[in-house]
Amino acid sequence: MDRRSFIKSGLIAAAVGATAGPEAIAREAGRQAAREQRAKGILNYNPNMQYRPMGRTGVSVSALGFGMLRLPMKGGHVDFEQTTPMVRRAIEGGVNYIDTGRVYLGGESEQAVGKALAGGWRDRVYVTSKMPWWEMQSADDFEKFFDQSRRAIGTDVIDFYHIHMIMHRGWNDYVLPYRLIEKMERLKAQGKIRFMGFSFHDSLQLFKRVVEYTPAWNFCLIQHNYLDYEYEAGVLGPKYAAANGMGLAVMKPVRTGFLAHLPQGMKDALASTGVSKPDTEWALDYLWDMPEVSVAVSGMGAMADVEANLGYAAKARPNMLSPAEREALGAAVYAYRHALGHIDCTGCYQCIPCPANVAIGYIFAYVYNNYLLHGNMERAMADYTVSMSPVQRGDPASSCTGCGVCMAKCPQHLDIPGLLAKVKQTMGK
Repeated sequence: MDRRSFIKSGLIAAAVGATAGPEAIAREAGRQAAREQRAKGILNYNPNMQYRPMGRTGVSVSALGFGMLRLPMKGGHVDFEQTTPMVRRAIEGGVNYIDTGRVYLGGESEQAVGKALAGGWRDRVYVTSKMPWWEMQSADDFEKFFDQSRRAIGTDVIDFYHIHMIMHRGWNDYVLPYRLIEKMERLKAQGKIRFMGFSFHDSLQLFKRVVEYTPAWNFCLIQHNYLDYEYEAGVLGPKYAAANGMGLAVMKPVRTGFLAHLPQGMKDALASTGVSKPDTEWALDYLWDMPEVSVAVSGMGAMADVEANLGYAAKARPNMLSPAEREALGAAVYAYRHALGHIDCTGCYQCIPCPANVAIGYIFAYVYNNYLLHGNMERAMADYTVSMSPVQRGDPASSCTGCGVCMAKCPQHLDIPGLLAKVKQTMGK
């Protein structure tokens, strides 16, 4: 036994206790060897962070990813002086997945990533970015936008590159006609990206079509949380992605902050089962409980958010929720769906495309129902206007012509034109 092995065996014995027998010491030695072997293949490994395989990519990503959309702002611009130490603290805590996009924060998100990763930090993380089809004037914009993203981030290679925000309109009018998938495959063959994927905001049916379109997909990014059980790709989306060998990143785990600051009715429901934890931890634990989820991408606007999320991520495990915790989450969803005036829309998107281009499911399930509980009109109008455009999600409730085509497709048998009139009256458009 050499000196290093001798010292190591002594440390193992000390770790399991002075009175431990040979079998206990051997078991601890096996566990430590497994941890060391695992650490060798994980970028930026930290024993306080949990890591998961990113599908069949061959890489493992941190359970917590840093979403670079909701950053500290100053005078309408990203506060780089605050953002850089936040990102670096997350990396020190074991985060190895940094998610950004060309259109985030008017392009300043990618710049923030570049500043935070300068000076050697880039080599410790996987970086993502996204191609916004709705900004493209021609197929030639693809390479131009990609190179602009690389320069902003300060990297030669983007590890995980998405076609941004696939919806029926983008898929049919841009992705397929512009041959964007083939263009991504060329970038991968050239070594400019490592893995190709897409982010998604539409129905489960379209999600399945996109996944099945090509075996070249390596990963995808979807919106999911415990309220959005059926919204967009819903709870079946992760299972479908995993069944096809794709890594799965999940955005909006706290539903743009809604699940981090719950209305009292939902707080009471969570507390009713005797399980107590912070609102944000409930939301993240719901996702980490799912074995199919590779990384939960969380926006963090302050250093306190980073520290709290690192603490939650240290405990992240597949199948981690107890029966009582599952019951508590179910009670919270029940409280949400039974709020006064709640529209019983699940966001399944069966009603779209709408002949008048109304963003029906998004308006009901995401904008209006949230407003009923948080009561913040300014926040609701931001969701209704800034986060919704005619090209991306669709038009406001006021565009409804009352044709009724949507009603025949709605599994909930909602009076959609009548409810859109109610939204128009409330929101003013």
